[in-house]
Amino acid sequence: MQKYTKPFLLILALLIILTFNLQGNSIFQKKDYIFGTIVDIKIYGESKELASEASKEILLNFRQLHKLLHPWRKGLMYEINEAIYNQTPFLIDDQEVISLILRGQEYEKKTRGYFNPAIGKLVNLWGFHSEVPRNVMPATKDILELVEAKPSMVNITIINNELSSTNNIVQIDMGGYAKGFALDRAKKILEQYKIKNALINIGGNIMALGMQGNKEWIVGIQDPRNPNLMATIPLKPGWSIGTSGDYQKYFTVNGKRYSHIINPYTGYPVSNTKSVTVLIPPGNNSGEKSDVYTNPIFIEDISKKMQIANDLEVSHYLIVLENNEILISKEFNKIIMWQDKIDERKITIH
Repeated sequence: MQKYTKPFLLILALLIILTFNLQGNSIFQKKDYIFGTIVDIKIYGESKELASEASKEILLNFRQLHKLLHPWRKGLMYEINEAIYNQTPFLIDDQEVISLILRGQEYEKKTRGYFNPAIGKLVNLWGFHSEVPRNVMPATKDILELVEAKPSMVNITIINNELSSTNNIVQIDMGGYAKGFALDRAKKILEQYKIKNALINIGGNIMALGMQGNKEWIVGIQDPRNPNLMATIPLKPGWSIGTSGDYQKYFTVNGKRYSHIINPYTGYPVSNTKSVTVLIPPGNNSGEKSDVYTNPIFIEDISKKMQIANDLEVSHYLIVLENNEILISKEFNKIIMWQDKIDERKITIH
């Protein structure tokens, strides 16, 4: 039997992070559907006119970014991938995209190769470049061929804005950090409008600016097998939160779940973890990091998950394993407010 994230289930999945106790007249809210998910903008304490203008600019920016970075629909990233496949040098005139590619190389090195935007062909093989769910497994030989080709961001060279690759199996898929990058963009736009208090939510990747009046923004964390909240936390000004879950995009074959989070070294979706949530403090590319750093923690072996979190300097993490055991850092444990029947689970504090 096959199961996939249909629209109503997608909405539930996007409740990973929720906001609470909104003060009706003080909150301006605008929603849209971009990046294949729901974008939710909340602005506190500003005039409707200013908040509306800023929100429109953010959403326009997001739509342009989505078109620019989409790996399999015509746009700049599609053209780059076509050039890589045809082993043709490609001149990029967008410095922001160049910076994203270069940071992708840095993230791959820093995460021991677990975060690898170059495995777009592998993601496509598993059917996650399609709105239509699979009902059969990819052929083992096809998976092994792509793994053995070792596509990597380090295969890419950019000199004088000209991109080339030594490996034509490389296909760049920025889905692992486009939403986080968009959060950082939204922050810059809000700062340009001199808006100090807002909450930007892109399908569960969230950044808080300022506060909600005299209190911090409160966000929620969904149980990966239940649409109800598992917990809530206060999100400090400037902090970002990101979650990777095997319930966000997946299919099942013969009762086994296959999610979109793929181990680049095996070529198979990860099965030892249900979800990973991290908090990232303010800093350069902090929204982006909240998107990126969930993946290596999710993919790494259970015994090494805490170590890679420490190596990435992630002090706040919450991991739900396949057996429902919860691994949580002591810093995260200090602020979390459990909502679910959490006493029925084993919790290990690190």
